[in-house]
Amino acid sequence: MLPYADDVVILGRSEGYIKKTLEEMAAITHQIGLQMNDIKTKYMVNRRDENKVKVIELMGKKYEKVESFKYLGSVMTSLNDIETEIKSKIAIGNKCYYALGPMLRRRSISQSIKIRLYKTIIRPAVTYGAET
Repeated sequence: MLPYADDVVILGRSEGYIKKTLEEMAAITHQIGLQMNDIKTKYMVNRRDENKVKVIELMGKKYEKVESFKYLGSVMTSLNDIETEIKSKIAIGNKCYYALGPMLRRRSISQSIKIRLYKTIIRPAVTYGAET
């Protein structure tokens, strides 16, 4: 189980383990007055024989199967595809660069300030979540 703030990822080798952990989590959160968001709760199968996994159902509610999701700034895919993550990071860097474009094109701003903007805004946005 990988909890962070209000995001939780449950990892397991079997469908039974995932269901058991999900049921325990639902029971504990209910005891303390919290509830899981059924709309945001989804699952992803990360193995070759993924077709063997049926719909995950808990307390009469069926959960949506996804091929990828974002967790702590990183895109996880069912095929463990890093290309999707790299494309996402490049897109984020491009958004930051183009948002700062007018400032970076100004001749009145020194090159050292422009480098500082790059190091403090663009580079951290691109590398955020790289550890995960």
